[in-house]
Amino acid sequence: MYEPESNRRPGVTRKYEMDNHKFYVNIGYDPKDMMPRVVRIWSDMKIGTVFSDMLIDLSDDITERLQIRKNLDKSLERMAAAAPRRGDGTASTIQGLVIDELIKSYYLEN
Repeated sequence: MYEPESNRRPGVTRKYEMDNHKFYVNIGYDPKDMMPRVVRIWSDMKIGTVFSDMLIDLSDDITERLQIRKNLDKSLERMAAAAPRRGDGTASTIQGLVIDELIKSYYLEN
C-alpha cells in the first residue's frame, strides 16, 4: 500500500458542482510514478454535517480501491461500471463523477 514518505506530495485540486452541491477533489500522486494514490473530497459545509462526513467516507473508499489493485485502469473501469447512471449515461453520484474524471485524465485535465 502506498504511504507518503513526507508530508508533501504532488497533487491537483479541482472544484466541481453536482445537483447544486459544490465540492472539491484533490488527487495525490505517488512521486515515484505519478500515479493517483490518494483522493480527498470535501465541501464548504460545516465539518460534522452528514454531507461532509459522507465525503470523508467516499474519499477513503476511492483511495483504498486505488491502492489495493495493481491495475489502476481496470479498477477505475470496475468502479465506473458499478456507479449509478442517469438515462444519458452521466454519473448520478459524486463517486461516479470523480471516477469518470479520473478515467478521462489521471491529472483532472479538461
